[in-house]
Amino acid sequence: MSRYNPYYYLLFVLLIFGAFASMAQNDYGIRIIGLVAFTFSLLFLIQWVYELITKRRKDVIAITELLALVIICAILCLRVFYIRFPFVEIVFGAAGFVFIAAYFLRLLQSWQMLQHKSKAMAILVALFHGSIALYAVSMTIVPFVPAVARPAGAAAFACCLLFVAGGLLKKEMLVEGEKLTVFTYVARVRDRSIVLLSLFVLFTAYMGLTQIGAIPKMYSDEFPQRYFELVNQAEAGNEEPINGHFRHEEFKEKYDLFVKRHLETENK
Repeated sequence: MSRYNPYYYLLFVLLIFGAFASMAQNDYGIRIIGLVAFTFSLLFLIQWVYELITKRRKDVIAITELLALVIICAILCLRVFYIRFPFVEIVFGAAGFVFIAAYFLRLLQSWQMLQHKSKAMAILVALFHGSIALYAVSMTIVPFVPAVARPAGAAAFACCLLFVAGGLLKKEMLVEGEKLTVFTYVARVRDRSIVLLSLFVLFTAYMGLTQIGAIPKMYSDEFPQRYFELVNQAEAGNEEPINGHFRHEEFKEKYDLFVKRHLETENK
C-alpha cells in the first residue's frame, strides 16, 4: 500500500486544483477531475491484478473491494466527460453495494480481532470503517432511494467526527503489549481506508460549503446550464426514465444536433 502513497498524494493535489480551477470558471478544471478519476481507477486496477497474481493467500475482501473501486472510479470518470452507456446506474449501484458489503465485512473482522484486546480501540476502528461504509451507502443509493442518501451521509460524517474526537481524547491504548493511538493503528493497516475516507470527507466538505454559498459550484461551459440541472435531477433520483431515457439524454442529443447544424451552416 505504501508504494502507492506518492501517487495518492499527487492525485489529491490535482483533485483540489481541478476543483478550484472549475469553481473559478476554468473549463480545464473538469478535465483534470476526470483525469484524476481515471487514474484512481487505473491504480486500483493495478492493485487488483497484484492481489490476484502475486499473492498465494488470496484476500477475498481486498480483491472484491478493489474490483468495485475500479468500476466506481471508471464510471465517475465517464460521468465527468458526459459519457453514458445502457444500465450505467445499475452497474454503478451493483459495484457500490459490493463495496459496502466488503467494508462491513472488514468492520466485523476488525471488531472480532480487537474486542478482546482493547474495547476502546475496537469501537474507534469500527467507527472508522463504519463511516466509510455509510459514505458508500449514501453515494450508492442516491438514484434508487434519494430520501435515505442524505441521512446516510450525515451518519457517516457523525461517525467520522466521533472517530477523530475519540482518538484525540483516548490517546494511547494498550494493544498486544504495545501502546498505540487509533490513528497509528489505522495507518499501519495496509489498505485504502485512509485514502477513501479522505476523499469522502473532501466531497462532504464541498457539498456542504456549496449549499451554504461559501464556495461556488464547479463550472463547465461545454453544455447549457439546463443540461446540468437535468443531470442533477436524474442522479438525485428525482426523475423516472421515459422509454429507457432520461430528459438530459434527449436534451444532449438535440443540443449536439443543433451544434452540428450550426457548424454546417457556418462552413457553407
